[in-house]
Amino acid sequence: FDGVKVEKYCIVNNCPNKLPWAVCSSLPLFTLHSKIWALLAVVRDSFPRRPIKSFVQVQGQVDPAIAYHALNEIIMRNLRESTAVSIENLEKCIQCGRVLKLPVSKCFPVLSDNTEDFSLIWDNCVTVTPQEYHCQLYYDLGTFFFYQEAYTQAYTMFKHTSDLIIQVDDPVFINVDNARLKGYHHGCQSLQGVTQQEPPEKVTLYEKSEACRRNGFKGIVDVLIEDNLRQELTMIYRSELEDEIGTKGDSLSEVYVQVSICNVVRGVMEGKALVSLLADVIEDADPQTIEFLILVLGRALHGASFSQKSNLKCFVWHLMDLSAAASHFNHAIMNGDFKKHFNEQEIMEMSVYIREPELSYADSFDDATLTCSSFPSSRDSSVSLSNPEQQLMYSYDPDIIRHVVSDLCTKLGRSPAYVMSLNEKWKVPREMHQVIYNLTSSPDQAYIYLLVGKACHLMDVRIYERARQLLMVADRVVAELSYTLSKHIRWYTLLADLQQYNMNESLGENSTLQDLIKKTKTCITSVRLGQDIQPSHNIIQHCAAFLMNIRDIGYLSNMDQSGSGHIEFCRQVACMLKELPSVKSVRKLSREIWDTVRNIYTIGSQRISSSGRHSAIHRDPTIAIMAVEAFQTFLTKFKDPSCISVLISCFTKYYNLLRDDISCEIYGEYVQFWPTVVNNPNTLNVRAIEESLSILMQHALVTNPSQPSWLRTQADIHFANNQYSPAMKFYMESGVVASDFFSIAVPKSLYDDQVYKRMIKCCLYLQCHTQVAVLCQFTDEVDYTTAFKALQERNSYDAMDSYYSCIWDISILEFLVHLHTRRGEMDKRQTAMKALSQLDLNSNNPDDIIQRALQIRKRKFLRALAKQYL
Repeated sequence: FDGVKVEKYCIVNNCPNKLPWAVCSSLPLFTLHSKIWALLAVVRDSFPRRPIKSFVQVQGQVDPAIAYHALNEIIMRNLRESTAVSIENLEKCIQCGRVLKLPVSKCFPVLSDNTEDFSLIWDNCVTVTPQEYHCQLYYDLGTFFFYQEAYTQAYTMFKHTSDLIIQVDDPVFINVDNARLKGYHHGCQSLQGVTQQEPPEKVTLYEKSEACRRNGFKGIVDVLIEDNLRQELTMIYRSELEDEIGTKGDSLSEVYVQVSICNVVRGVMEGKALVSLLADVIEDADPQTIEFLILVLGRALHGASFSQKSNLKCFVWHLMDLSAAASHFNHAIMNGDFKKHFNEQEIMEMSVYIREPELSYADSFDDATLTCSSFPSSRDSSVSLSNPEQQLMYSYDPDIIRHVVSDLCTKLGRSPAYVMSLNEKWKVPREMHQVIYNLTSSPDQAYIYLLVGKACHLMDVRIYERARQLLMVADRVVAELSYTLSKHIRWYTLLADLQQYNMNESLGENSTLQDLIKKTKTCITSVRLGQDIQPSHNIIQHCAAFLMNIRDIGYLSNMDQSGSGHIEFCRQVACMLKELPSVKSVRKLSREIWDTVRNIYTIGSQRISSSGRHSAIHRDPTIAIMAVEAFQTFLTKFKDPSCISVLISCFTKYYNLLRDDISCEIYGEYVQFWPTVVNNPNTLNVRAIEESLSILMQHALVTNPSQPSWLRTQADIHFANNQYSPAMKFYMESGVVASDFFSIAVPKSLYDDQVYKRMIKCCLYLQCHTQVAVLCQFTDEVDYTTAFKALQERNSYDAMDSYYSCIWDISILEFLVHLHTRRGEMDKRQTAMKALSQLDLNSNNPDDIIQRALQIRKRKFLRALAKQYL
């Protein structure tokens, strides 16, 4: 039978809500299960449903659909008001524990024309055990509690359902969807922290360590050893534990040493060079401490990853090399089970550490030279420092390098060419390579090569201070051998200074910014004068970009006939920045930059020679000043905001003109200063221009990720490429940084009518139709056509009626009320009515009140969008 109809009958005829369950027979007890159907009706009514088809309304009569929805709303409101009583009755039904009877088809007799008295055959009913109908009631009550967001109560009901459903062998009454029941379980466990009580939750290492701290640090060492593999505790927390134990005095001195060892091993697994922290400890350590260190290392190696094993093995090699030949640590490693972690070849090489070595420079190494993962190695898993070649690999001290090179060439008979080819990462710049090889073959030749090669490698890994030290030593060595080589080394020393300043605006020791500027201008002057010894393109581009980044515009704007494409381009940009306030002058200067960029990206254009200089005094305007790849690299050297904005506007203008699609034009801050037409666009490499714009935008947002105009430009690029979700992200991000999270109005220059229309299109493609309707109010003229069409969409992947409080246009709110009334969506209609009845939207209010209401709703909606997309 239909439980909802029974419930409606009870409502209409004022049937009692509370019944004496203890005296009820089994039949009415089963009949009153209609209470659960009433609860499920409330749940189903909250879901969207297909509206009833309406016919032509007769004039003067009420629309039958509206009358039906009004009556249904009254019934459902009564059901919602009686849910508490229904739940109470059902809970009593669970407590009664009686066997119920379920009517089946056999209970209904066959009717005939002579039948006068109709009576059911109740003896044919099927019995339902308490476990079975309890299981169904628990499931239905859990569904209702889940709908009410009472997840703790829902989880309890679903848990009872899971326990009872396995006890029913042949169900006749249960209608439980096992997949849905499992989904409810997971949902309750994840929502609001509702978790299972069984099995008990696993205790975290943080909780264990805190328990050990409260218990006088008993067992803390075992926790840290376990954490070396699981790595749940941060190194900051572990260091705090170590410091706290160190303040406890001699009573915990042994624990302090063990905790320190555990922390060092954990740091080594993360790739940190911590050899020196234990080198002094194990020298005077007792056997128990040595055994504990080996125990910790062994357990770490058992569960470590490949990279972690490499770090640990390298760590053991360094410890053995720093220890005395007859030390207990070395013998314990070689004579115990620990050596099973090494292969036969490694064990043979390690055996030299238990006898006095013939040649060792380990005592001269400092901590920085022992980093396991920062510098090149000829081995993947471990490194041996028992031979001069390996010591040369790891040494960055000039004196040690010279000593080892001398021994290799004189004592061991190695040629300088052999020494220079030991490591492929020691790459000497091309302009110095031939000069060094033209020197007399001697240990000094190999020594100079290694100093320069190691310095260049250190510059690649951004260790500029040590790179400068090696270059300065190399300059002193070659001062009397080759003036050309000395000149190049000094320029590379300048390059190290420029790269360091470009990275973090820091300077080398005993150096000032004025010194760096002077050296840079000296280098550029040598290029302008056309001296025989020229710096490399890499050095020139760093010098030019450095002067641009410190805004030495006056100097750069006078660099006529420099002979370098990098300096020439910086001169053109500097002249434009210098005259930027004057629109008329800027247009003339921008044309020069425009033509320069055009020549670079023209297919098959003639390039400047590899030397960087051109023979004619006045350069041919059709010749490209540099190749596309070199120009893209040069673009990433600029950091001045004005310079980057000019370059972005130039590329965006090219992008817009070449794409020739007014609906996808990209915004640029100075786009109005550039020409409005491109001659012979077919000769340009469009893909290279788009790639350069992408590279420039990535560099700009890394340089300053909170520049509103750049963020909008990036959003427009995503929009032009039909990437609507990233476009919305950057549109919102630009508005957030420009208005302090919309606490003030977004500038009109940033959020103009075009931006709002593009946001509308993005939301339309993302099927966020309610957001579309709200955004239609932001345009200069409200787009009612798009708003009404969006609101009529059935599927909308946004918060829907939650955005109604952000609508201030009366026409849109009235349309929503009419729409939901016609569809019978009374809850949403009520939400729209509530938004429409707000006093601050009254058209008779003063303009300041209306504007304030508008700004409040704008701010609320834009913040909601920002939280969604950012």
